[in-house]
Amino acid sequence: MSWVAALVALLLWSAAPAAAQSRGVEVFGGYAVVHDAKNDITLPAGWLAGGALQITRWLSAVADVSGGYRTDDLFGAELDMRVHGVVAGGRASARLGRVTEFVQLLGGVVRGSGVAFGFTDTTNAFALQPGVGIDYPLSSRIAARGQLDARFIRNQPAGNEAGYEYRFSVALVYRVR
Repeated sequence: MSWVAALVALLLWSAAPAAAQSRGVEVFGGYAVVHDAKNDITLPAGWLAGGALQITRWLSAVADVSGGYRTDDLFGAELDMRVHGVVAGGRASARLGRVTEFVQLLGGVVRGSGVAFGFTDTTNAFALQPGVGIDYPLSSRIAARGQLDARFIRNQPAGNEAGYEYRFSVALVYRVR
């Protein structure tokens, strides 16, 4: 029995440095534009921020928060539209040449709201957000990112109807390592 404990301890001890070396951390932030395809509305003023923890050489855990905004004139009053998302999930990536390509699948909550004539309407819904992107290195720790995501928003009883949005973003990525 003690030889099993010794073998497990040896395996854990030898695996710990390899796991520590493979775990990189990145933070990212930038500009995003969101298009609601169902309602044909584009929210051109937006942002995104987040981080990722590398689990293996090709797989990372990702968290992403974002916001998109638009203000229109509606019969002499302002119509303010906003969408915010908080999502997390996994990302698979591969480096080909200088560029790193990735695909990710995130899920979380999307909150949409509109304010007009002093009335506010807000809905929260679950969203599934698959996406693709590329990172182009600018230095050993900084990269430029281009990313395209689709958000599939779930129907809510007595709330919003199911729909989908597209989000295009450009960001800077800082790798902490």
